[in-house]
Amino acid sequence: MKLFIFILLVSSSLFSDSFSTRYDVNVGMFGKVGYADVTLKEHSGKYEMKLVATLTGTAANLTGNRIDTYVSKGEILDGKYIPDTFIKIKKTNRKERVQTYSFDHINKTVALIETNSKWVSETKFDTKKFKLVKHDVQENSSSNTNLDNYHNQDILSAYLNTRDSCNAQNTEFDLLAVGAHNDDKDITLSFLEGIHKQEGAQHFSSKEGHIYNLSVIPIDKDEKRVDVLIALDNDGLIKEAVLGDIFWIGEVNAKRVYHQVSSN
Repeated sequence: MKLFIFILLVSSSLFSDSFSTRYDVNVGMFGKVGYADVTLKEHSGKYEMKLVATLTGTAANLTGNRIDTYVSKGEILDGKYIPDTFIKIKKTNRKERVQTYSFDHINKTVALIETNSKWVSETKFDTKKFKLVKHDVQENSSSNTNLDNYHNQDILSAYLNTRDSCNAQNTEFDLLAVGAHNDDKDITLSFLEGIHKQEGAQHFSSKEGHIYNLSVIPIDKDEKRVDVLIALDNDGLIKEAVLGDIFWIGEVNAKRVYHQVSSN
């Protein structure tokens, strides 16, 4: 599931106008396992980007119909996306976690409000029916904290800012952002050129446009490094992303099946 969400985040637009996009995600021997709807709205110097990742079929059944939602809201200053709020929502049939991050760029702090709710089964003795009866009860909790480390962007705004962060002049970029899996320099985006671009292009049907490689060192150091190849059209928008063969399940592929751009 983590790889599924990760490849969907990768498949959001790197070079942006307002847009609405859908990506289908396929996993080797399992075929289609889900899809993601990605939207970006810009108006009067403000932006809102939203990604909703939905599992389908067997993947949905195994995860309790999990849906992950990511929302980044903020301002556009000098062409850069500056987040005010970043929201992560993980929802299944019986659980929901909402994490709301608020940025204070002046004092260089990020506040986190987290709320959790879940349904748990309880068994009580019904004196009228004279038997044990099961019923569901909702449990709720919340917490307020400040993050130990300040970052001036979240994972969605970071991708929107990629045009300035990673290009032919600056070919590598270490991603540090709220919503990335930790605070180390272990997520690197690379702009591929020459022989490396030619090798990467072999994974895609079209050889046009730029190709990036996103390299991720996993939290568990015993796991293998994850590399995602990203293909862009000549318009500078993501067309397809490929995660190489995963042990026994095959290749993970996110492909654009719908895309509409509106100029601002």
